[in-house]
Amino acid sequence: MKSVPSAKRLTFFYFSIVAIALVTIHASVFELTKEDIEHLYGNNRLQANEAFALRVFANSDLTGLDKVELPREEISEVNRPPVIYLNWRNLPPGFPDPDTLELNEEREVKFIPESQERAYFMKRIDLPAGGKTYPALLVIDNTLFEFSEEQLLGAHAQQLVVSLVLLAISLFVVMKIAERLTSPISRFANTLAEKSPDDLEPVDVPQGTATLELLKMVETFNDYQARIRDLLERERAFNRYTSHELRTPLMVMKGAITLLGESKDEAFIEKQRQRLEKATGEISEFIETLLTLTKAVEGAELIPRALSEAELTNVVANHQYLLNNKTVEWWVKVEGDPMIRMPEAAFHILLGNVVKNAFACIEQGEVSVVVNNGGIQVCDTGPGLYGKSSASEGFGLGLLLVRDICHRYGWSFELKDNGTSGSSGCTAVIGFALQEKGPVTGS
Repeated sequence: MKSVPSAKRLTFFYFSIVAIALVTIHASVFELTKEDIEHLYGNNRLQANEAFALRVFANSDLTGLDKVELPREEISEVNRPPVIYLNWRNLPPGFPDPDTLELNEEREVKFIPESQERAYFMKRIDLPAGGKTYPALLVIDNTLFEFSEEQLLGAHAQQLVVSLVLLAISLFVVMKIAERLTSPISRFANTLAEKSPDDLEPVDVPQGTATLELLKMVETFNDYQARIRDLLERERAFNRYTSHELRTPLMVMKGAITLLGESKDEAFIEKQRQRLEKATGEISEFIETLLTLTKAVEGAELIPRALSEAELTNVVANHQYLLNNKTVEWWVKVEGDPMIRMPEAAFHILLGNVVKNAFACIEQGEVSVVVNNGGIQVCDTGPGLYGKSSASEGFGLGLLLVRDICHRYGWSFELKDNGTSGSSGCTAVIGFALQEKGPVTGS
């Protein structure tokens, strides 16, 4: 596996690149600036001394002279006066042949005549004097500037040392900042590595500097874990519910088969046959609905069909056994001409689970099923959402399947309490999709 560098290492690497670039730019700017200053200085001195020579020697006779000096500055070993050479044979050794220079061409010359390096700027000019024009070579000694340049280089070296010290301090500060910022992330990563796969509890924010990005990361991770935990709990509840839904009709079938072997009464046999037929029908509808939920919605499933009171009554009556030994009455009311877009098997599972939830929770009172063009209301007068029945094993498990079916076909589902005290029961409201228009109203 390819090695992945740490944030601290990357910080050091990128800072080093920036530091090297800064030092290089600093040195380059100094070198280029130094050369530019030197040439500007030499050119300006040449032009100034040329203009001065034209004024000084305008009426002078320079015939027979090898050279003339233009003393305008304090004379020293490193600050010699400008010189105009008229006889080029008397040029100091090491100077280029003036015949190789163009008129008004400027050139810098460096050489070591003895033990000290010297530098000159020269320019070939025509010098008018005494009515004549003399070809001449104007030479200025630039050794003083070279000497100053060495001093400037020493000062620049000091500046470079200071810059390097400042860069080292900056690097130390940046590394400390990077460590403070990345150490909580490292602790967070270690915490995740040590967590058990079954541990879905929220993770606390690591100690250290808490940044907005770190808080967002921890919050997102905890939210993701919460969704996984809810999904697992929902899956477990759905599995328990599915087992219950399949086990009940199987037990009915098993009992009916046992009874059929112990009796030859035709009426009794017919009754058991009906029980078997009903149980197998419930299993078939349930399995068909579960399989349908795993597939994409097909156009054949959305063919509109009318809901009749007989169909609704039959669905409710199939769960009458849950009201045995209870003083509960139920009734069905159809308002208008409701049309739905849902297969018959899925609708029976949907409404049957809502009715079973109401029948299982109520001990006395009544359950009403009201259907209109906008949806269905199943209202009971049981203990409500806040009553003791809400903690029972069966409460809410079947509603998971109800929500899945509603979500598949674009319907809505809501379970609400009829009163704050929890003594007025609860109402399950199923809203048809947008195709089935009309508000849901009570009776």
